[in-house]
Amino acid sequence: MDRRCPRKLATHPDSWCPLAVMRLKAIRNAGRELTEEEEAKLPGCPWAVNHQLANYCFFKYMNEFGSVAAPSETEIAHYLNISTDTVKKTQKEAINKSRADQAFAEIIEGHDGRTPIIAEQDFPDGYKINK
Repeated sequence: MDRRCPRKLATHPDSWCPLAVMRLKAIRNAGRELTEEEEAKLPGCPWAVNHQLANYCFFKYMNEFGSVAAPSETEIAHYLNISTDTVKKTQKEAINKSRADQAFAEIIEGHDGRTPIIAEQDFPDGYKINK
């Protein structure tokens, strides 16, 4: 289990996590999409995901379902109880931050443009690089 678990569980939960359920109910009862600051003040587990088969535990979700295939933007929005627009906006911000990072800039600068930076075969099945 992950050391970030608020309950300090030794293994993944085998039933619904009460802290995760508490967080998801607080988000749902807010009636609107909360800001990051507002959500940080909510009770319960900050790692809660809206996925019943994972007992609402992000760590269990990643362990059991995370390696199957990357979730779609719609699935991410559902699991985190946010809008698809927020997922897209956050993804765009992350890409822009990555592009501005010096380490990424050096990789791009040193790349000749003829060969891929990361070869397709380096990725597990189910993960593809969109061109």
